[in-house]
Amino acid sequence: MLLCEYHNDLNKFKLATRDFLIQLKEFSGGDNAELFLEEKELETQRKAQEEREAAARVPGLLKPSQIKDEDEEL
Repeated sequence: MLLCEYHNDLNKFKLATRDFLIQLKEFSGGDNAELFLEEKELETQRKAQEEREAAARVPGLLKPSQIKDEDEEL
């Protein structure tokens, strides 16, 4: 598998790069955390949104400044 085969598809290119770096990591023990930064940020945002939605279901858990008025959305 060559990385140049996936130059038009970003997701396939990322996956191929990750696979390659994982194989390298087995030999070198390096850290490739920056490759997964985007996914970690998305996961953090998703969790924060879920927590906010759960808190919104219980009256009194959110501050008035955290509650969006329906008028603001219009």
